[in-house]
Amino acid sequence: MSLLCRRFQSPSSYMVFDEPFPDSPCRANLHKWGLAQSPYCDCGQRQTMNHIVDSCPLTKFEGGLNLLHRADDDAVIWLESTSTAAVAK
Repeated sequence: MSLLCRRFQSPSSYMVFDEPFPDSPCRANLHKWGLAQSPYCDCGQRQTMNHIVDSCPLTKFEGGLNLLHRADDDAVIWLESTSTAAVAK
């Protein structure tokens, strides 16, 4: 699993997380916060942001997180379709 450094307050202040989006509103976190009945994705795996972007057969973005961060046309289309599908549930 990749590590992500997030900057807080100043350029010299960093925190390292073992999950790239530790506070994201994925089902694993929503469940942890008491806002979802289950931490599992529709595909049956635990739903984390890594899972949604990198490995879910229903939502995987070809190219993964690095390509998604480039925000090219494919990334924007994927983000729009994935967020629209999530809101429709």
